[in-house]
Amino acid sequence: MFEFIESNKKITWLIIVATFTLLMLILVRLVFSKINKRAVERASKNIYTYRSIQRTLNIFFGILGLSLASYTLFDGDKYEVISKNIERIIWIGFVAVATLITVALTRSYFRHKITQSFESDKQDPTTYKYLNSLCTIFIYIIGISLAAYSFPDLRFLAQSAMTGAGVIALVIGVASQEAISNLVSGAFIVAFKPFQIGHTVQIGSTIKGVVEDLTLRHTVIRDFQNRRIIIPNAIVNKEYVTNFNMVETKVCEWLEVGIGYGSDVDLAIAIIRESAESHPLIFDNRTPEEVAEGKPIVDVRLVAWADSSVNLRAYMWADNSDDGVLLRHQLLKAVKAKFEAQGIEIPFPHRVIIQKTMYPPTVN
Repeated sequence: MFEFIESNKKITWLIIVATFTLLMLILVRLVFSKINKRAVERASKNIYTYRSIQRTLNIFFGILGLSLASYTLFDGDKYEVISKNIERIIWIGFVAVATLITVALTRSYFRHKITQSFESDKQDPTTYKYLNSLCTIFIYIIGISLAAYSFPDLRFLAQSAMTGAGVIALVIGVASQEAISNLVSGAFIVAFKPFQIGHTVQIGSTIKGVVEDLTLRHTVIRDFQNRRIIIPNAIVNKEYVTNFNMVETKVCEWLEVGIGYGSDVDLAIAIIRESAESHPLIFDNRTPEEVAEGKPIVDVRLVAWADSSVNLRAYMWADNSDDGVLLRHQLLKAVKAKFEAQGIEIPFPHRVIIQKTMYPPTVN
């Protein structure tokens, strides 16, 4: 037995390496089959990270096995080079697994904080969303730098990326680029908080919806047609933002109606006020002093004499912007029906066409 091993060292070494590699791959599969099964049962979002770690370990042991087997292909003077390469492979594998585990733990922590912030009104999920993305990128940069440090030709890159001067020089060098502009704009949004996750906002004059996510590059707005609008942070930072949830949610909606010049203005005002004040979505925004003075809940005023109508405007308060839109839409229908019942004209443009005869008719 020993004589066979002594005379067939290379074959014996290949058998040992193959057995070690196969056992490691089987062990990784058994361990992660249980981890992935438990993650599926708990509906954990870390399951993709677990699978990435599993694939990384499979690749690592596969390459390590091939590297160990390469001892049989070269003479003894090459063993030193092979040993250094194996050391690099082990270091890179360790860094890769450590990086993925750190990312998984970081995401799990921020996911927990985001869940808590949605349950509590005192915490802001926007900051945690942004920090989650920022920390993830930072961990990957550190991991790549540590892996590059094992290669002498790339060591200067790792040292530059991991020192403060290198980072500052890198930021200054590309600060004018779009990617860094979005990153800095996202940091401004987190710092100055023009909106939070879950707020209803209007970006510029056209984009309106609920803030759903904030990443290093862009802000995600879910509009009222359930479409996701991806806006770069730099654009959000430049546009004016209308926030319907900052400080308080109540809004004042306008209901503007035109009536004919021959209609009773006081009756039209009474119909609009009665219809609005009896609506379940109306919000009483009066102060105690205004209630004592008998000021109406809904103020209706004559605001213009138009070409073919007298324009009336009702100022109605609602608890939030969604209720305000629904309130206005429903009152438009109700007021029209009551105007028709009371004989109040809602005018529409009329055009009078006068036909002139250029030549007198021919008399036979």
